[in-house]
Amino acid sequence: MKNLVNYLKKNLIIIIAVIILIIGTSTIIIFAFIKPFNDWSYITDSELFGQYGDFIGGFIGTLFSLLAVIFLYKTLTTQQESILKQQQVFKINQFETTFFNLLKTQQEIVGSNKAYFNSLDNKLAIVQYTPQGREIFIYSKAELSMIWESIEKKIYIDSFDENDVIRIRNDISNLYDSSSILEAELEENEIIRKEKLKLTNRQYQISKAKWEEANKEKQVRKKIELISKLFFDKYQYAFGHYYRHLYCIISFVNQFEKSDFGDKELAEKYIDFIQAQMSSIELMLLFYKAILSPELLILLIDYKFFENLKVEELIHESHDCICGISLKD
Repeated sequence: MKNLVNYLKKNLIIIIAVIILIIGTSTIIIFAFIKPFNDWSYITDSELFGQYGDFIGGFIGTLFSLLAVIFLYKTLTTQQESILKQQQVFKINQFETTFFNLLKTQQEIVGSNKAYFNSLDNKLAIVQYTPQGREIFIYSKAELSMIWESIEKKIYIDSFDENDVIRIRNDISNLYDSSSILEAELEENEIIRKEKLKLTNRQYQISKAKWEEANKEKQVRKKIELISKLFFDKYQYAFGHYYRHLYCIISFVNQFEKSDFGDKELAEKYIDFIQAQMSSIELMLLFYKAILSPELLILLIDYKFFENLKVEELIHESHDCICGISLKD
């Protein structure tokens, strides 16, 4: 029924023209065979023939004039539709040129990104890593994991202090004197891990008061916001331009969707292009960044941007708690 209504709306002018043509043709034929114009005497009556001609010229001529007007209107509307179609193609081509240029620039930003991360080696010496390109997302996930582990600790473990390093090294050496090698290695790993968490506390200024505040928080989302803010405040220099430009591209697609030449299905196709350029770990970090950016988060939810991100790729499975975001299980 709906298809029939759409068909009638689309072809209404043609239908009316056909009806007028049928009425006109039928009138010419019918009145040629009935009285008073035809009494079937087969005698030519010039007066009746003239009256028939006047009738046909007056009635049918008017109908066919209307038919000509209808066809003229149809021609003009067809030309207008053609012009609008050409404008739409031009606007889409113009949009695509800008869009793919923005996408190319985004990849250049990723490739040129650099960040500085500090950690501890097995001798408890601070070492600095300088990843570039997509490698920085791997280090970023490790940093976020450390921040999360630190605030989730049941006991505050203080900040890293270089003055304690000699003592801790001696304690580790003593482990191998009193325990088996396997047990000693396990305890050594635990000690080093604890010191790395202490370094995290120092780097992100997680004081005991801040830890207590975070540890008392029952809402997981609030904790996610806390670790995300700590991380992105520290690495604003590395990710600020990247996320501003990404938001610019997604907003550009959203504006295109709302224009006279765009639609939701077409916009989602371009969003898929953006998503396809991003690795899983890149999507993961965007998840934590978006929680701090409501406008970005709304767009990402609307376009189902995280539909290919898996729960296990987050820092912790409990972080799959953001309303509107459905992750792969």
